[in-house]
Amino acid sequence: MLNKLLPAALIWVTATFLVHELCSLDIWWHLVIGRDILQTLQIPEINIYSAGALNQPYHDSHWLFQIALALSHSLAGLNGPIFFMVLVWGATLFIIYRETYNYSGTAVAVFTTFLVMGASAERFLPRPEIITFLMIALFYALLQRAKYQTTTQMLLLVVLQIIWVNSHGLFVIGPFMLGCYWLVHAINFSHGKNNHFHRLSIALLLVCLSMLVSPYGTGALEYSFLLFSEVGKDAPGYMQVVNELSPTFGTAAMGASAFWFYVALMLLVLISVALNLKQLSIPRILIVGALCLAAFTGRRNIVLFALVSAPFAAEHLSYKLSQLTVKPVTANFLKGTMLAVLLGWSSYPLSGAYYLDMEIPARTGLGVTPDFFPHDLPEFIRQHNIQGQVYNTNRLGGFYLYHLYPDQIPFMDGRWEIYGAPFFAAKQKALHSFPAWQQWIAKYNIQSALLHHTSPESILLAPALYQDLNWSLVYYDFSASYFVKNEALGTAHPITFSSTSALPIESVRPDSRFILNAFYRNMGLKPLLLANLEQLLSTDLHKQEILFELAKTHLELNHIEKAIKYYLQLLESDSSHTEALSDLSFIYYQKQQFKKSLTYAERAVGSAPNNLDVRFNHSLVLVALNRKQDAINELNSILTVKPDYAKATYLQQQLRQK
Repeated sequence: MLNKLLPAALIWVTATFLVHELCSLDIWWHLVIGRDILQTLQIPEINIYSAGALNQPYHDSHWLFQIALALSHSLAGLNGPIFFMVLVWGATLFIIYRETYNYSGTAVAVFTTFLVMGASAERFLPRPEIITFLMIALFYALLQRAKYQTTTQMLLLVVLQIIWVNSHGLFVIGPFMLGCYWLVHAINFSHGKNNHFHRLSIALLLVCLSMLVSPYGTGALEYSFLLFSEVGKDAPGYMQVVNELSPTFGTAAMGASAFWFYVALMLLVLISVALNLKQLSIPRILIVGALCLAAFTGRRNIVLFALVSAPFAAEHLSYKLSQLTVKPVTANFLKGTMLAVLLGWSSYPLSGAYYLDMEIPARTGLGVTPDFFPHDLPEFIRQHNIQGQVYNTNRLGGFYLYHLYPDQIPFMDGRWEIYGAPFFAAKQKALHSFPAWQQWIAKYNIQSALLHHTSPESILLAPALYQDLNWSLVYYDFSASYFVKNEALGTAHPITFSSTSALPIESVRPDSRFILNAFYRNMGLKPLLLANLEQLLSTDLHKQEILFELAKTHLELNHIEKAIKYYLQLLESDSSHTEALSDLSFIYYQKQQFKKSLTYAERAVGSAPNNLDVRFNHSLVLVALNRKQDAINELNSILTVKPDYAKATYLQQQLRQK
């Protein structure tokens, strides 16, 4: 019974992670381009989809994937891409399960496939890379089974490679995997050993030639190299800030559950290698080793290793597992425990906790996330007849294109390769100041600006545009703000904030309010920010951060008693919160309640003894209490650590003169 329940539980937990609302930023422009290809029967060679790189050469390496995505969209609307993604990922994980099952049986196959699923969950997105993931699983399985010897088998590899080369830029992994087998067989053949060298040579040649079967010929190889150059420490600066390209062993990646599934797979591989040093499959260890190195270059590449690590580990551990004798009671206990873990893990996405922890504005289910995109904006633009070129933050480029193309196009979108380093260098320079930005966009005749609240440039642009007499804020919601030049307003009316302005009244998920916080913060709308934070406080999510911002904002507004209230609530959950303790000490210092101030100052020093600013503030309180020698001793300890600490030096001199 458990052997039947375990695969069912694996399917269930996988589905809970796979089936989630669309939140990918790229899905929109993939759909538009795929629809264009189907309508015109032409693959675009010139970019006509964004103003920032208008009429620039466009290498559309994803055209076949885009067609498949557009077809799924025509069949099921925006649920179509979700179904397509589930189909491709389902096939990929089924191949992994089948390959591991053939070596190790149900329990081990479920366990290792679960690890692969967990390590891959961040890439459960309807993006072209899912074709690469499917092809890696297929190539590994076919090569491991020596399915490259007959004409039919070779043709299958060629067809798969042609699909791959026209769907995603990492298609060179296919010939590499085949090349690992060819290399080992070539070495053995040179030593007079009878093997598959001749067949592998033909297969490798055909697969390599099939890489040229694309509209771009050798240009496809150049683009593939470009994708590999986008990750790692030598990647361009504008690519290094992309979250999915962040370091595999960086703080962001290690804070996600996928990383620890990846670590578990690495340990399994290391154990399987250590136990079978004399029986290792050399071609497969070359593949696993190379993709392990690729995984080190960026967190999105973890999946490349995960897909080959499970069947490799299952194969090599099977030699030892077959020698083990496990009592039925023990085996059933382990299987039961695994069943409970699988079912328990499914509650992580179902409850929404996974998406909140990962700060992904989605939930398990179909449709599009209601949180991250300004869904009412396209109709607002059409209704008020707002014309002209928009400037948009990157996160909303695809969304704008999907809803307003061909009448209007965004300024930029997620196809970063077509813009190039000079464009991003100019953009970064322009965002140093509002006048610099105005000068930069002048050549594009920008008439409106669409800013996602959480985009870094919104910090500069949102308040600057609001204060500029030539621009008006005409729309904002939980995700974005939309500014229009006064000459292009159409029938839209400006929005002006005042002391009577209220929060949007919609009932929304916490994700939306967290995003809205950024807008109020950027705009300096502190009363609205406080009201929004109060709404979030009742959710108990990120409670300490919310309490601290509530207290800090009230303190900035000179609402002293409210600030004290929230600082004290914060200290109830974190009694050593240094900033809260320091601010309370400062508040009571200002109120000339020096004994109370000293209590919090001493606690702050205890929580952060190496923070010299905290220690200096402590010395100020000691001075206020006429504890001159204690203050001098504290200042001496500061100057011992940092002799050039100017404030401590000045105060010390003042005390010695008295």
